[in-house]
Amino acid sequence: MSVGRHNYSFYKGFHSDNALDFSKRSSFDRDVMLERVYPRKLILPMRQHYGDECVPVVKPGETVTIGQCIGAPAPGTMAVPVHSGISGTVTDIRPIVLPDDTTCKAVFIEGDRKRTFHPSVRPRNNVNVSAATVMGIIRDAGIVGMGGEGIPTIVKLNRAKRFKVKELLVNCLQSEPYADSDYLMICEYADHVIMGAVAMAGACAVRVINILISKDRKNEITALRSAMERSFSKYSGYAFNFIYLKPRFPQGYYRMVARALYGVNLDEGEGLEGRCRAVMFNCSTVYACWNAIAESMPLCSRTVSISTEDGLLRNVIAPIGTPVSELFDTVNGISTTSKTIVWGNCFTGLQIDNPDVTPIIKTTSGVCLITKIQDATAPCTGCGRCADVCPMGLEPDKLYRLINGGHENAAAKFNAERCINCSACSYICPSNISMGSVIGGFAAAKRKKSSYPYTAVGDRQWVDDISLLSADTVKTSESRTKKSDSLTLPFEGWESE
Repeated sequence: MSVGRHNYSFYKGFHSDNALDFSKRSSFDRDVMLERVYPRKLILPMRQHYGDECVPVVKPGETVTIGQCIGAPAPGTMAVPVHSGISGTVTDIRPIVLPDDTTCKAVFIEGDRKRTFHPSVRPRNNVNVSAATVMGIIRDAGIVGMGGEGIPTIVKLNRAKRFKVKELLVNCLQSEPYADSDYLMICEYADHVIMGAVAMAGACAVRVINILISKDRKNEITALRSAMERSFSKYSGYAFNFIYLKPRFPQGYYRMVARALYGVNLDEGEGLEGRCRAVMFNCSTVYACWNAIAESMPLCSRTVSISTEDGLLRNVIAPIGTPVSELFDTVNGISTTSKTIVWGNCFTGLQIDNPDVTPIIKTTSGVCLITKIQDATAPCTGCGRCADVCPMGLEPDKLYRLINGGHENAAAKFNAERCINCSACSYICPSNISMGSVIGGFAAAKRKKSSYPYTAVGDRQWVDDISLLSADTVKTSESRTKKSDSLTLPFEGWESE
């Protein structure tokens, strides 16, 4: 059923073995059931993913229900739908600015506390569907990468088919301090993760599924292995492997995975699919895909870690669009006084000033309360520790001086645009110099959209009879005359093209 391969890693980065690593603290609140948040209102941005903004399909005064589409892609755009996670009334539609400077329209919904579901949200009676239909379900559910840049999952599946990848990688490498949401998802819903991985592998004609996980995550490994054993007879023709990686930050980034597993340094514009013949999905994304296939539930909620440096950590399931302030309201004893509120995780997240108007989105895996950010305590000493931990092999101290000195062209010559904004340099700096935000901000401003591997024309067009340019319901392939791509769930009898 599965084999294990050990101790892969990339060069540099760091392992957080100190008090920052809240995911291992005994004070973690492991409830029998994950607590669900029922917010009074939602703020739903029309752009929560890599790609183009959606168009609102509701108007102020309209009532909406859980699972209802409230934003749809415009013709000719690369986008996925946005759905409501509560029932209530649309009160406003107006532009907002997210902490990452994304400007887009947002739909404001006032909840009615009735929790009425849309008629389309119901368990699927027959899951013996074609691979093309699985792709359509995932597209229509608005699922995007939930652990990083939010690339639409249908685009990555499309790309995997086009490049004829050989492996599907399930990313269980949540490595950032303060973050635990993915690991909770694995422990609570391991069966859904495994079944979702098989469905996605079948949809893009892959037979090898590799689970990427840190070697020290014993509980999660046991949960996933047990899920495989419970359904082993259903996995006809699929090979599962555990690939154990050394605990290191930022382990789950796709370029670090390419370096650790395949010994490949991806250039700008390259993806795993083309160079390594592999496609990678976050474990929470995989869970969301199975939830859409089996329960007809679109992506309208997610697990979020709430943490403080006082040792309190809780994971909750919250509707996407929930204001950050309402997440804090669910945890007794949290005080935001003299604390910095971080939208996202502690290293890669962004500071916010008003949690009442800042919503969680599809890619928000955590919110943090940390001590006020310290100013630099001394000038750069030239110790070189920042260069020692930079996973991209940059010299952050040199780049920081060049950018602050206005020598942007010189910074570009030293590959500043390759910065992935992991902030490992800021964390390790003995002078508390915030190099990561300066270099990362410069890189984000300079890095052009075309440098990403998901902007080719083929990614924006068609997957079989599924159009990425429309929000229309996808047709199934049962009426085709060519060889069937039937994907029988639970997963027996699938034939590749």
